[in-house]
This record gives sequence, C-alpha cells and structure tokens, in this order.
Amino acid sequence: MLKILDNVLLKDFTTMRVGGLAKHFLVIKSLADLREAFSFVKTRKLPLLVLGGGSNTLISDHGFLGLVIKNEIKGIKFVDKNQAEVILEVGAGENLDEVIALSVIRKLSGLENLSGIPGTVGGAVVQNAGAYGAEIGNSIVSVSGLNSTNGKEFTFKTGDCQFTYRSSFFKNNKKYIITTVSFVLNKKAVTNVAYVGLKEVLANEKELTAEKVRNAVLKIRGEKLPDWHKVGTAGSYFKNPVISQAVLAKIKSEFPLVPNFPEPNNKVKIPLAWILDNICHLKGYKEGKVGLYEKQPLILVNLGGATFTEIINFANKIKKIVKEKTDIEIVEEVEKII
Repeated sequence: MLKILDNVLLKDFTTMRVGGLAKHFLVIKSLADLREAFSFVKTRKLPLLVLGGGSNTLISDHGFLGLVIKNEIKGIKFVDKNQAEVILEVGAGENLDEVIALSVIRKLSGLENLSGIPGTVGGAVVQNAGAYGAEIGNSIVSVSGLNSTNGKEFTFKTGDCQFTYRSSFFKNNKKYIITTVSFVLNKKAVTNVAYVGLKEVLANEKELTAEKVRNAVLKIRGEKLPDWHKVGTAGSYFKNPVISQAVLAKIKSEFPLVPNFPEPNNKVKIPLAWILDNICHLKGYKEGKVGLYEKQPLILVNLGGATFTEIINFANKIKKIVKEKTDIEIVEEVEKII
C-alpha cells in the first residue's frame, strides 16, 4: 500500500523554489506504484500532476488540488547493439546528469552536450531538453510508459515522440506518463562541437572525446549559469525566438550584428539572450525579489521568497519590452502549473 501524503509544500520540489500545497503527494518507484496512483485519482476524480526534478516548472502559490506524483522510477542498463553502438535503457526518475556522467565514464558519446542540465531523464524527454547544439530527442530510440486514462502500456519510437524545439508529444499529451527511456550511444567518439562557445573552448584539442566535451560544457555552464542549488531558477525561462527572414531583416537594419541560425521553412532562430542584453539592455535587471541573471539574461532567478505572481508579472514585463523593441513575441519555456 502506497503512502500518500497530504498538504505537501511543492516549492521544496522545484528548482525555482515556488509553489503552494499539493492536496495529495506521492513518490512512485515502480510501474505498480504508478498503477496504484492512477486508481487513487480515478476513484476520487482528482487531477494528476507528475514531477521529475521540478527543474522546468513554475507552480502557483495556490498549489495543486489533486495528486502530485514525484517520479523516482530508477534503473540503468547498457546493452550492446552492434560493434559501433550501445543501447542505454534508463528509468524516467534517474538524474539526467548522473546518467550522462556514467555514459561518459564508459567512453560512450551522444549525451555529453546535455551535461549539467538539472532534472530527471523523464522530465528532459517531455521538454526535449537541449543545450550546446544538441537535444535529448536526437539520441532517443524509444520511450515507454503508461496511459493514465486507461492504464495501458505504450512504447513510442523516436518519430512518434514528435520532438520539436523544447517540446514533444508528451508535453502536449499529459496523460502519457513516461517510465523508461532508451538511448542509442556511440562506442567511438562521435562528438558535436558546432556550438560556437563550445568550439572555442575545445579549439586546441587535437582529439575530441565525450569526456572532453562534457568537461567543456560543465565549464561553460559554471561560468555563465547560476547554481540552482543556491539560487531559485528554472533554467532558460524563455525560448529563443524563431522568426521569418522579413523580421530578421528589420532587426538587422538597426542591429546588423544580431546572431542568427537557419531553421526549417526559411526561418531563423536568434538568441534571446543577445536581444535582452544588446537591444533591451536587461542583463542583470531586477525588480524586488525577481531578476534576470547578471551573466545570462535568458535565466530568470528567484532572488529569495518571490511568489508565483511576482515571477509571472516580471516575465510579462520582459515580454512586453522585447515586443516594443523588436516586434517579436517571446514565449515561455518553463511550464506553468496554475
């Protein structure tokens, strides 16, 4: 019988350190636990919220009037696929960075660009977490789990997961709860250092390895991102905007040095951090208990005791300033639970 707790403070389970009380709270460690949780919410007709590491989540001060599940389903298994590749099967509740560290120790490449991203494997899949030129969806073979509506098991191949920029099928279909993820990793060093900052750090390396790329990524993150153990943050609060060539031309007419990168359908992605810093001059901008991090303005930080409403109001002000300066409507990457 599972131990379901009542009135648990959710801010203790998110890296932004914001969130009210969960009416019911449960830690699950197996498929059987998950099925029992489904039975609990179905019998009582309660809403369901699944948390991993809480690293990309902003929860209302009103909390959640249902059952919050903290997914701690574990398990790590390496299986040879062929002479060149290994399949890595991972429980959704495993810590993402610890899994990456273990794969690098085994001299396997494919996930090292995602080093240092907080949260669980399952949460990273939902968000299609990415950094330094890579996305987690690039290395996924399959995703398995349970449908919370009918209790049926599912296994999706990569194409079924509908991975796009910071999104996936699972982000848009919350009834599908991830329990296991399978990755394909390379036995030889197949590294990705296309990201400009990463390329600069590794410029003098004659032979690249997964370990060297991981160390470089951790070095860059340590220099420009806040330590989420010490500062309330959900990582990149906003998505980098993808815009048309016409909008880019308009911005370049006034700011010719704006960086831009090609995207499908003749569109381009531009770094929002560059806009916030060079066009809006908002790096380090603060209001009360909320601010943009002084080394990376894409990161919104809780300076201590900020409420959900204060963070939302601050973010909306940033969105308004960007719109006025560039005519670009930026959107949140963080998931809001209201």
